[in-house]
Amino acid sequence: MLLFGLIFTLVAHGQVGLDENIRKRSEALASSLEVFVVKEKLHCVKLLPEFYQQRLFKPAWTDKDTNAFVSILTQADEEGLDAEDYHYNSIKLFLNKTKNAEERAELDMLLTDAFLLYASHFLNGKVNPETVDSEWKAVRREGNAREFLEKALSENNIANALQKLLPAHIGYNGLKESLKQYKSIAQKGGWASIPAGETIKRGITDSIRVPLLIKRLLITNDLTSAPKEQYTYSEAIEKAVTDYQTRNGLEADGNLGKLTVASLNISVHDRINQIKINMERYRWISQDLGNHYVIVNIADYRMEVFKNNQMTFSQKVIVGKPFRKTPVFSSKMTYFVLNPYWTVPPTILFNDILPELQKNSGYLATKNIRLFQGQGSNATEVDPLTVNWSKLSKANFPYTLRQDPGATNALGIVKFMFPNKYNIYIHDTPSKELFNRPDRAFSSGCIRLNKPMEFANYLIQNEQNWSSEKMTTALNTGKEQTVLLSKPINVHILYLTAWWQDGILHLRNDLYNRDQAVLTALNEPAPIL
Repeated sequence: MLLFGLIFTLVAHGQVGLDENIRKRSEALASSLEVFVVKEKLHCVKLLPEFYQQRLFKPAWTDKDTNAFVSILTQADEEGLDAEDYHYNSIKLFLNKTKNAEERAELDMLLTDAFLLYASHFLNGKVNPETVDSEWKAVRREGNAREFLEKALSENNIANALQKLLPAHIGYNGLKESLKQYKSIAQKGGWASIPAGETIKRGITDSIRVPLLIKRLLITNDLTSAPKEQYTYSEAIEKAVTDYQTRNGLEADGNLGKLTVASLNISVHDRINQIKINMERYRWISQDLGNHYVIVNIADYRMEVFKNNQMTFSQKVIVGKPFRKTPVFSSKMTYFVLNPYWTVPPTILFNDILPELQKNSGYLATKNIRLFQGQGSNATEVDPLTVNWSKLSKANFPYTLRQDPGATNALGIVKFMFPNKYNIYIHDTPSKELFNRPDRAFSSGCIRLNKPMEFANYLIQNEQNWSSEKMTTALNTGKEQTVLLSKPINVHILYLTAWWQDGILHLRNDLYNRDQAVLTALNEPAPIL
């Protein structure tokens, strides 16, 4: 027996009426008119009319396909989405009543609109990332929901068709499992807050905070079993706290300090929202990242390289300050430069250096930066002491500032280039001490590497014209030299505050305060597609 007992028994004149009702509504929608079905606005103003015109306005949905799709909609919350965005309750109401031709047409169009919208959200996300974050320009997923619907109906396999549209990335599936786990925790009441107090280290006894900590760690499986001693901060508790700190991007000292308490006290509902937000971000990302690619997760301060779905390289990075954010985008790395010159970019030039020059015309000499007028081979060097800096501004600045290679060069001894409109690249830095900090947002947007020559050696493994020894010789000359890559490597600069890796949920602070805008948009009714 079918799930809802829906029966389409159409006599000839009823079929004609059904087709005509679909045609009229499709034409109205195609004419940019608002079309409502039982007070539900149809969202797919382009795809839905195209779909019905292709099939000469004949109804599309059989009993089997309808019931399969309704069953799938009941699981929308597992994807971090809301079934009511897809006409769920209205469809259910339709299924439990006898319908005339007009109502059958309305049900068919509701189902089509719901599928097209749901499939589009699987393919590209519910939210357009550029409307909530103007600095998100990563390569998007591609696909046409109408074509997927046509194929799904022809194969009588709605469930399989939708499943194929979900992100295949292991990180998405892991977040989906984590969402289920944290929702279960929420249903059981979540966790109690741990009171503030002095830092607790191994061996210290606390009859209030330690028992609360144990319960908190057990709930999220950071601690697998309760220790016999409930009041003393034992080695087992210290290890569990260290593991928690590691997966939450905190300093992994094993102590219960102020920042660790603050992280542990974030509510389960906030963590659920954080997971949903990042599931949405995974829906924004292209599924074809490449066979060999670099990912920089800004919120994690880390660069990772993957080849054949295996991580092959990983390193700490420094990213842009909150007021000079590193943008999200994708490009291809085609070469890197040893002993690079640094041409000062406009942001740093006008925000940082020009104000210093207006106070002290000898500032450039202290930074080993030279001043040039003109471009390329026609550029001539100018003595900074001869320039009236007080009369120069962003609108009136005929010079270029260039820092010579050397120990104090802002780019260090190597820069890795992947052309982009933001003038962002990965490079070395003389400020190595900053890598010891857990939070590393110190740059003006570019990505600084902790051990850049390890990355350079990784990149030349299969380059016939280069070796580690040859690069060392080139570096020792002190002269700028370009190393071309025979096979460009994809670079994806992303922003994820929650992800899943090696069976573990990782969570990070929202460095650039980007999460709330995504959450707000997710909680709003579905937009017109």
